[in-house]
Amino acid sequence: GEEEKKRTARTDYWLQPEIIVKIITKKLGEKYHKKKAIVKEVIDKYTAVVKMIDSGDKLKLDQTHLETVIPAPGKRILVLNGGYRGNEGTLESINEKTFSATIVIETGPLKGRRVEGIQYEDISKLA
Repeated sequence: GEEEKKRTARTDYWLQPEIIVKIITKKLGEKYHKKKAIVKEVIDKYTAVVKMIDSGDKLKLDQTHLETVIPAPGKRILVLNGGYRGNEGTLESINEKTFSATIVIETGPLKGRRVEGIQYEDISKLA
C-alpha cells in the first residue's frame, strides 16, 4: 500500500539542482565549513557542483560533504527522498524532538496535501 511505496521509494542519493545545502566537511578549511551553497549541477547522482552563496566560489563536492538546509516556516522546500520526491512544497512547521517537519505539497497532483513526519534530510530549502 501507500506505506510500502514510501519505503521502497527511498534511495541513497538525494542531491537536486537549485536546493540550498550546507557544507559539513572541514577538508576545505574554515572558509567553507558550515557555509551555505546552491546546487548548480548534479553529476553521477552523488556529486554536485555547488556555488557558495557568500563568495560565489564554485566547488565540486560529494553528497557526504553536504547536508540539507531547513528553512523558516512558510518558505519553499523540495522533497529529496521517499514517496514525495521531486515535489515542491512549503515548510509548515518543524518538530525538533523527532528531527522531522510538516510540509504542504505545492506542485503536481498532490498539491495541497499536508505531509507530517518528513525527516530533515529528506527536504531542503529551494534557492
